[in-house]
Amino acid sequence: MQENKKQPRPQNVFLSIILIIVLGFAAYGNSVKNEFIWDDGHLIENNPSIKSWAGLPKIFTEDLGAGSGRRYNFYRPLQTITYMIDHSIWKLDPRGYHLTNILLHILVALCLFCSILLLFSDLGLAVLTGILYVVHPIHTEAVTYISGRADSLALLFMLFCFLLYIRSCSAKNLGIYALMALSYGLALLSKEHSLILPVLLLVYHYSFKKKIKAEAFFLIVGLATLYVVLRVAVLKELLPSGESYNTTFAQRLPGFFVALANYLRLLFLPFGLHMEYGRALFGWKDPRVFWGIVMLVGIVAYALRKKEKSPLIFFAIAWFLIALLPVSNLYGINAYMAEHWLYLPSVGFFLIMAKAIRVLFDNKDLKAFAVFLIAGLVFFYAYLTFRQNTYWREPLGFFERTLAYAPESPAVHYNLGNIYVEANRKEEAIRSYQKAIDLKPRYDEAYNNLGNVYSEIGRWEEGVLSYQKAIEITPDFADAHNNLGLAYFSLRQPEEAIRAYHKAIALKPDYAEAHNNLGVAYAAMNRREEAIASYKKAIGLKPDHANAYFSLGNVYRAMDKREEAAAAYKKATEINPIDAEAYYNLGDVYDLMNKQNEAAAAYKMAVKLNPAYGNPQGDANK
Repeated sequence: MQENKKQPRPQNVFLSIILIIVLGFAAYGNSVKNEFIWDDGHLIENNPSIKSWAGLPKIFTEDLGAGSGRRYNFYRPLQTITYMIDHSIWKLDPRGYHLTNILLHILVALCLFCSILLLFSDLGLAVLTGILYVVHPIHTEAVTYISGRADSLALLFMLFCFLLYIRSCSAKNLGIYALMALSYGLALLSKEHSLILPVLLLVYHYSFKKKIKAEAFFLIVGLATLYVVLRVAVLKELLPSGESYNTTFAQRLPGFFVALANYLRLLFLPFGLHMEYGRALFGWKDPRVFWGIVMLVGIVAYALRKKEKSPLIFFAIAWFLIALLPVSNLYGINAYMAEHWLYLPSVGFFLIMAKAIRVLFDNKDLKAFAVFLIAGLVFFYAYLTFRQNTYWREPLGFFERTLAYAPESPAVHYNLGNIYVEANRKEEAIRSYQKAIDLKPRYDEAYNNLGNVYSEIGRWEEGVLSYQKAIEITPDFADAHNNLGLAYFSLRQPEEAIRAYHKAIALKPDYAEAHNNLGVAYAAMNRREEAIASYKKAIGLKPDHANAYFSLGNVYRAMDKREEAAAAYKKATEINPIDAEAYYNLGDVYDLMNKQNEAAAAYKMAVKLNPAYGNPQGDANK
C-alpha cells in the first residue's frame, strides 16, 4: 500500500499545508461578497432556531427546516448548530457564513491530504490530491452556497474518522476509539450520506488486504445503527426523499448512467455548472444512457484489472462509485443528479488524477511537462471556481441564470417569483408563480405566495382561491390558513377570518402572528375581551410583537382603560421607536389622563416621525 515508505520532512509537510490553505482562499475568497440565496433564507435569515441558544435541545428532535416552518426531511442538527455559532458572531452578515464555509472546505482538503499521506507515505501524491480537491469548481455548490455546508461538515468528520480508524488498526488506544466515535457521530449528525462510511472502510480493507479489527469496525457499524434508530424516531423515515412522482426503479435507472457520464465530464471539463438538474427521466434509447453504460463498464473493468498491481487505482475507483450510490436516484430522491453530490465521491477521482500526474513527474523525461500540467490545472480550475462564485453572488441573477439551464424547474420559477415580490415586480411574480404551478400542479407554496401577491394588490377574491388551493393540497399548511384569514378579513368577512385563524392556531399553537390577527378580527366585531386574550397570547409567544401591543392599546383605549392603553402603546414605541401612530395614540391617552407633559412629548415624537400628524397638540388630523 505504501508506495514510498520514506517519511517526508516536516518542513515540506508544513509548506504543503500552507499551499493548500493559500490556494483554497485564492479560489473561494471572492465568495465572501455573496448574499444569502435560495434555502439560506429558510435555514438562516428566517430561522428563529439559530438566533437563540435556548432552542439548542430542540434541534436534536426536529427536521432541519423546522425552525422556519419548512419540512426538508433532513436530520442535520450539526449543520444548524454551526449556523447558531455563526449567528452569535456575525448575526445576519452573510460574509461570516461564507468565511465559515471556506474554512470548512480548506479543512476538508487538509484532512484529505493527511489521509493520503498516512495511507501511502507519499507527500507528492498527498499534496496533489489536496490542491486539486481544494480548487476544483465542482465544489462551488457545496462551498459557495451556504446551505450546502452539510457536505463539507460530513466529509470533514468522515475523513477524520477514517484517519483515526487506520491508526486504530495498528495500535489499540481508547483515546483513538473515543475520538473516532465522536468524529463519526458528528459526521452522521451533519448529513445522512455518512452512513456509507462502513462500506468505504470495507473497500479500504479489501483494496489493501488489511485485516479488519473487529472492535474498531463494529464501533462504527454500531454508531451507524444507532443513528438509523434515532433518525427513524425523529423523522419517521430512514432516508431523505423528494416528492413521489410514482416512478419505478426501472424508470430511474437510465438516469443513473446519464448522471455518471455528466459527472465525469464535469470533473474533467467543469463548464456549464449550475443548480437544479431536476427529476428528469431518460429512455434506454437515449445516447447519453449508452455512453454512461460504456463508461461504467470501462471504469469497473479497469479497476478490476489494476486491483493487484495498483491497489490505489482500485481503491479510488471503488470509493468514487460506492460513494455515489446514496445519491444515485436508484432510491427515489429529489433529483437525478446534483453537483454537490460529488463532494464525497470526487475524492476518488482526484486521487487517481494525482496518481497519474505523480507518475509523469517521476519520469525524468516528463518531469517538466508534469510541472507545467500541475500549474496549468491548478490555475485553470481555480480560475473557473473564482468565476463560478459570481454565479452565486445575488438572488436575482442567480435564479435568472439557473432558469436558462433549467427552464422546466418549478422550484426556480417559484424562487424567481419570490425575488420579484421583493423587488416590487408584482406582475412578473404572478407569472413566475403561475408557471411554477403549471409545471407542478400540486405546488402548495406557490399557490400560497401567489395568494399573497394577489392580496397585496387588492385582488382578494383571487387570493382566497389561491389559499384554498394551497390548503386543498396540504391541509396542515398553517401559513395558508392564516393568510386565508387575512384575505377574508379584507373582504369584510370576519367570521370566516376567525375560523381560518383558529385552524392555523390549531395546527401551530405557537403561531404568534395568527393569534395577533385573530385579535384584530375579534376587535373588529367588538368582541373585546377575546381580542385582549388573543393579543396577550401573541405577546406571550413573541414578546417583541410591536403590532400586538399597539392593537392591545387600541382595544384598551376603546374600553376607556387609559392606564392599560398607555402601557401598551408605550411598549409598542419601545419595541418599534419609529411607529409615529403609536406615539400619537399614546399622546391622546396621556391627554385624556391629564398628563400634559407626557402627551406633548409623545405628540412631538409623532410629528417628528411623520409631519402629517400636524401640530404638537395633534389637532391637525382630527
